[in-house]
Amino acid sequence: MASIDPIRPLVELPLAQPRMVAEPRNLTLEALRSLAHPVRMEIVAHIAARGPLCVCHLNDDLHYSQPTISKHLGVLRKAGLVEARRESRWVYYSVNETVLDAARGFLEDLRDSMHRPHVADHCADPEAG
Repeated sequence: MASIDPIRPLVELPLAQPRMVAEPRNLTLEALRSLAHPVRMEIVAHIAARGPLCVCHLNDDLHYSQPTISKHLGVLRKAGLVEARRESRWVYYSVNETVLDAARGFLEDLRDSMHRPHVADHCADPEAG
């Protein structure tokens, strides 16, 4: 075991400081990414249709193991698409309508933009030129 040399004074080094980067969340992107897996789509569909559900209800309804359901619920929670409410030893999950509306709004805007006049609709015919 190394001993401290009493002749040389101890030099206190500065502690490492974490660098916190505050980035605004893109709710649309996070919601759509979290729905990009068939298991998560199925979980959200069940929660939306049947109201707040705990993992045990999802485990009874879906053909996935409890760890698989919990893993995908974690992804959905991190994205903000589902919210959790604890009651005693049970955790009930519900769909966060604000995040769902952000994703739906983007998709509706995307659909609407397909039906507007586009620049390509007004291009001159290159052979007429």
